[in-house]
Amino acid sequence: MSSEPPVSDRASDRAPALEEGVFRVLRVLAPSDAPIARSELLRRAGEPHSVVAALEKENPSWLARSGEKLAISDAGRALVEAELARRRPSLELDALEAALRDVTRERPRVKRELDQVHLTLASVARRATRLVEAGEPGRGLLFLGDDDLASLALRLLGHDAAVLDVDEELVSFLVERGVDARTHDLREPLPRALRGAFGAVFSDPPYAPEGFGLFGSRAVEALRTDDARYWVAFGWSRRASERGLAKQAQLTELGFVAEEVVPDFGTYEGAESLGAKSALWICRRTPKAKPLPARGEGDLYTRRRPKKKAR
Repeated sequence: MSSEPPVSDRASDRAPALEEGVFRVLRVLAPSDAPIARSELLRRAGEPHSVVAALEKENPSWLARSGEKLAISDAGRALVEAELARRRPSLELDALEAALRDVTRERPRVKRELDQVHLTLASVARRATRLVEAGEPGRGLLFLGDDDLASLALRLLGHDAAVLDVDEELVSFLVERGVDARTHDLREPLPRALRGAFGAVFSDPPYAPEGFGLFGSRAVEALRTDDARYWVAFGWSRRASERGLAKQAQLTELGFVAEEVVPDFGTYEGAESLGAKSALWICRRTPKAKPLPARGEGDLYTRRRPKKKAR
């Protein structure tokens, strides 16, 4: 048996997660001790001057100066190496898919009344791997709904995430397997301890306008104000592109700006009306982010609107 510690106990997970812009700057500097002109550094990192200026002011020990040029210090290089290790999945996609097949045999049934349509396990593995490569678990990751079990896939990769879901059976299944999950109806305010506590939120929300907007509003509340991202999966039929436009408009109204859109990233075991596919939208929280105002009593789900439990 290997004496290597579990992934979650390694130094890479104890080191602070780097803000994305800082990571890109330090990653450019890390391969060499040779100083780089500031203008060249900015071009290669794809970051504005303000990111380098903030790095010099807030963490000068991570850099080494050589006149007007910049290099990386030993402390900065150690942080980059830790961040790269944290973002390196411990399993290949095929191996992760096989491991998921074993641990999901007794997963709860699909609940159509909650718009649940499972992703293929290959897509779940791809989703979890993409999140790890982006460094999101290290910055604090929350799933708003997770019947696809991506949080469980992250556990198999040695990472943790929190989950809120209204499905009690699903939450019990995840908790029994070590996931930090709790039952919560998103029509209720987020628990105080979760507000502004996360660097990233992932959701594959209901497609009904009320549901899509509600999940996005809770994402705004859960995210920190700095360097935070909302990952959201949704699809639409090519014959109903106006539905995709409506969701894009909601994301804009919520105060999110799309940094990247990956078409056909997820494949479902159903959802034929959408071509069984969804795109992945990776959005940045802007200073203008705010929850949407309540818009009446519209259905949260395309099937039906679940009743609140009596208190």
